[in-house]
Amino acid sequence: MSNPVFAMLARNAGKFLVVALLAAPALISLHDARTKPADPNLAQLPPRPASGAELLETPSRFNAWVNDHFGYRVDLVKFNNRLRFKLFHEFPSVQMAAGRNGRYFLSAHGTTMAPFQAVTTVCSRGVARDSTVPHLNRLFGAFHAAGLDPKLLVVPSAPVVYPEDLPPFLESECASERNPVDAVIASPRLDPAAAGAIYYPLKEMREIKKSAVLYPKSWFHWTGDGLDQVARLSLAHFWQRPLDQGPALPHKKRMQISDVSHLFDGILLESETVEPDLERAGVKGCWGGECFPEIADIAKTLRDVSRFDNPKAPRRRLLIISDSFGSKVSAWYARYYGQVEQFATNGVDQLTPAQLDAFKAYIYRERGATDILILYHDGGAMYDVLRFGTERLLPAPLPKA
Repeated sequence: MSNPVFAMLARNAGKFLVVALLAAPALISLHDARTKPADPNLAQLPPRPASGAELLETPSRFNAWVNDHFGYRVDLVKFNNRLRFKLFHEFPSVQMAAGRNGRYFLSAHGTTMAPFQAVTTVCSRGVARDSTVPHLNRLFGAFHAAGLDPKLLVVPSAPVVYPEDLPPFLESECASERNPVDAVIASPRLDPAAAGAIYYPLKEMREIKKSAVLYPKSWFHWTGDGLDQVARLSLAHFWQRPLDQGPALPHKKRMQISDVSHLFDGILLESETVEPDLERAGVKGCWGGECFPEIADIAKTLRDVSRFDNPKAPRRRLLIISDSFGSKVSAWYARYYGQVEQFATNGVDQLTPAQLDAFKAYIYRERGATDILILYHDGGAMYDVLRFGTERLLPAPLPKA
């Protein structure tokens, strides 16, 4: 005759297993709450309620604590993210979306943005900020008054370069010939001198993509051998430089983790990238705050800076003032310049007035031997990133004779 206790245990083995699986992380949560220091960024375990109002708040506060502290939470979140991505190509963040042909797109610039905000703003539905044209007029007016002649390269971003890879409902919108950049350049409010100094090579980059890499399939930023062609076209467009100047830089390929992988846990995106092989080319390259000992404190604050010296190129200097797209293309310009210096403006607001004066004196030196290229991607150029990045860098006008 079988033991009734064992029989009961056998019948309910599944229930006991579920309880055990849930109890283990719950016990770990309670243990960690007692032994580990509290993280101020996470919900705190609510104290014993001292009033009726606190008693009513306790369930929601306890639920928030459980969500933040449940045992194995990080591992479970990563596993859930991986599972959803493998099965449905879903991302745990509104900031990323899967397209077609194996390409992924930055969908929104923030977690509170509308889905596909980063796509629609650069396509035909997008309308540049009202502040864009006035700032462009002010920017070029200030540089020209200082005796400088900068050029603005607006980089078409992946949605408009690869509209065929977007989800189908967005393809025609982003394949359109109408977009916010062209509308700004054609605006009657834009000074002709400013309009003539802006280049938006969308048609050219749609052609380049057929034979070279411009955007790896899992990246937001551009990188690839197609950037050399864009650099060459920009020099021909702005400064009438011949297209066949200088020997081509040798290339190297490598697998790199995507520049957007930090936006979510548990999903690893990688792509093959193509970069110039500076060592083989005999070019001295440097990225980061250590590259400019002449202005060390400023460069370390800005961080996203780069510098290249090419003894085989013409002895001319290129100054690149950019957003985060600048450091990805700066090395390719070393084929054409003896000296390339690139400064991203994301951290300009952290400079003191004295540092700002020293910075402008440094970057606007050697004026007769320097070309100035302002380089921002379309989403930044049309929506105040360019304005916020450059309005403190406008040079002082030349003294009147």
